[in-house]
Amino acid sequence: MNRNQTSDDPLLKNCRPEWPEWTCLGANVCGLCSTTLWFLVLLPQVWKNFRQKSVVGLSVLWGTANFTASLINLCFVYGYAEIPLYGKINSIYMPILEFTILVQFWIYGDHYNKKHKIAYLITCLCVWTALISLNLGLELYPYIQWIAISLWCIETFPQVFLNFKLRSTFGQSTRSVTIASVGKMTDFLSTYGLVMPIQYVVMTYFSSSVNYVNVIQVVWFYGRKPNQRNENVSENLQYKEFNDEDKDTERETLCSTKYVQPNFIYKTKKTFRYSLILVFVGFLCLFAFGIVWATKSYFALFAPFTLVSVTVFAFTYYRRTWISESVHVV
Repeated sequence: MNRNQTSDDPLLKNCRPEWPEWTCLGANVCGLCSTTLWFLVLLPQVWKNFRQKSVVGLSVLWGTANFTASLINLCFVYGYAEIPLYGKINSIYMPILEFTILVQFWIYGDHYNKKHKIAYLITCLCVWTALISLNLGLELYPYIQWIAISLWCIETFPQVFLNFKLRSTFGQSTRSVTIASVGKMTDFLSTYGLVMPIQYVVMTYFSSSVNYVNVIQVVWFYGRKPNQRNENVSENLQYKEFNDEDKDTERETLCSTKYVQPNFIYKTKKTFRYSLILVFVGFLCLFAFGIVWATKSYFALFAPFTLVSVTVFAFTYYRRTWISESVHVV
């Protein structure tokens, strides 16, 4: 008899029958950990926006896709799907935080044209009303859910593109990105360790993978201001100031520890940065292996191929823009 049906323990639900019980327990615990992290993940971003009274550097498309997908998922979870308790809790809480960020875009988005903001709001309200009506009226839950899956698959891409455009992640809260990276890993372990709908398998791959591309951006661009052409600018300015102050001193002074230390620290940080990026690239490879294994089809390789293609295209496109700007400045 299927233990999913006989067990009343919420930590022994959606188990893979061919796997030992402890794996089911561990996967459900990961799911609960993920739920806890999603309660926290957007709070630093909301606080940063509020403290700075600004949403510059954040993509409004990212916020809109997030909330729209969560709204659809809320209907899907309570009207159709059988998923663990932590998934049901998440489906209520996340739309609240995501809607809060959209309100912040409305309040702090002074860099947006007011007429465009009103038109965007009306469009969103029409789309949200239509989606809710289709779900509740026609009960098209499993079909409409694929819209949510698609939105979750691409939700972070607008932010990734914006980061490439600005050559910076200054608009994002590093704490939120860090929490999200841990949460996406627990999501992966939970979804792939349990029997879950195929929608969640696909969604978990794309949402986790694109998030880790964003994490790599945060590591690479960390501390860089928007459109800063040279990552050594701050160090060069530091050396320049030092040389100006000590231009009359002897050459030995310039070779002192005071001068060498900043360069040593920079190289150490750069090595650490590259190491972190390699770790996250390893996680991306793990996610790619996971979706092929879970779907038992090599056609699933189109998922990582699509992810890499879109990311490389965006990087190449904006890199040409950077070079053009640099030549124009010179």
